Amino acid sequence: MKPSVDLGEIKRKTRYMNFQDGLMDIVLGVHLVLTYYVIEYRLLLNIPWIVIGPLIVEAIRKRTTYPRIGYARVANRGATALRILLVCVAGIVLLFAVTALIFLLLGLPVQNNWHHVLKLAAVLLIPVIFGLLAHEHRVYRWFVYGVLIGLGGLFVRAIAPNSLQFYFAILGGVVSVIGIAIFLDFLNKHPRQPEEGSDGA
Repeated sequence: MKPSVDLGEIKRKTRYMNFQDGLMDIVLGVHLVLTYYVIEYRLLLNIPWIVIGPLIVEAIRKRTTYPRIGYARVANRGATALRILLVCVAGIVLLFAVTALIFLLLGLPVQNNWHHVLKLAAVLLIPVIFGLLAHEHRVYRWFVYGVLIGLGGLFVRAIAPNSLQFYFAILGGVVSVIGIAIFLDFLNKHPRQPEEGSDGA
């Protein structure tokens, strides 16, 4: 009798592989560094990086990651993304309602502060999104990133608003270094297998 195959576990391991090499950490770190230029000079350099970064990662993975650990397509990736998107939308509505309630309890009129309510709700949503990502892909350091970006940024803005851009630049540098360290460790632990194809197919 053939042993049963746990497809769910295979899919979870496949999703985990997407963050095992640390390249997405580097993408996030560079994005945070570019946020410095957004705040300081109003240069939206991080927007094209959202598209370019993953393309660079995929090109690097075809030469480094896939020849070492292989590659598998997750058939229901679209369904997973849709589920996360729906949770995020519901989270935005819930956080907006909670934030508005906090303003009301503090005696602040929501109508005159709706933009502050929306900004605060968006900031509080960042750890939620990163937490979902960490849970979905089993990369729990990403939840720490979310807390540092959202709540850490909110704290720095409250005590030293003129230093917020430097906070993101430093945080981005730290995250990038972590990603590079993880990538180098990945290459060391997973030597390239010459007999395996490296086209990522």
